[in-house]
Amino acid sequence: MTDKKNRTSIPKANKIRAELQKEISSICPFCDNSDVGHFEIHHIDENPANNEIDNLILLCPICHSKITKADIVQIEVFKKKISLLQHKDNKINSIKNAVNFNSKVDNAIVGDNINIAISHTKKIVKQKYPEGCIGFDTVKANYIGYLIKRYNEYKEYEVGKGQVNYAAFSAHLKKLYKIGPTRTLYNLQIEKFDELVNYIHLRIDKTKLAKIKGQGHKNYSCFLDYAT
Repeated sequence: MTDKKNRTSIPKANKIRAELQKEISSICPFCDNSDVGHFEIHHIDENPANNEIDNLILLCPICHSKITKADIVQIEVFKKKISLLQHKDNKINSIKNAVNFNSKVDNAIVGDNINIAISHTKKIVKQKYPEGCIGFDTVKANYIGYLIKRYNEYKEYEVGKGQVNYAAFSAHLKKLYKIGPTRTLYNLQIEKFDELVNYIHLRIDKTKLAKIKGQGHKNYSCFLDYAT
């Protein structure tokens, strides 16, 4: 198990996270959890200094915890990463070997071992969160997830590691903003982003650990620092 004291920051973490999120199609590769704003980056070889993207995988906190406890063994994580990389390579090869005509074509001549795919309409990619929601903006959604994770880390100091109800704070925020049970916090209107951020900042700053560290301590990154 990796000693957290030796853990270093991942260079260009937000860019790496975005690539890893694309690699798993925003779904935890082990349990199909889609609450990607809370996902965490795991070093597959347990070496925090090895930040090569082939050694990193994005997954939900529950599965991350299972890996830490060896409920999911390391070889299974390696196999999953290889599977994701192979799927990615297959998609790239399919794109290279296909010519798409997004126009009205009745007949086509296929030759030179090149596959010609004819489609009359462009494929529409359906967004999980509609435009106007926090979830539509990946960076803002990930920042909210980062702040919630930060709050839970500070609460661990008060109640002990592993004793925190990690879903409780998110549930509280949903109740505060009157978000229905079938929706997530990321369905909140984008106009509420700054208000939500300020509220979570306040809650972190009021934790016992934040008070012990004092006002001069930086308890979290501001959005501008996080986004760059």
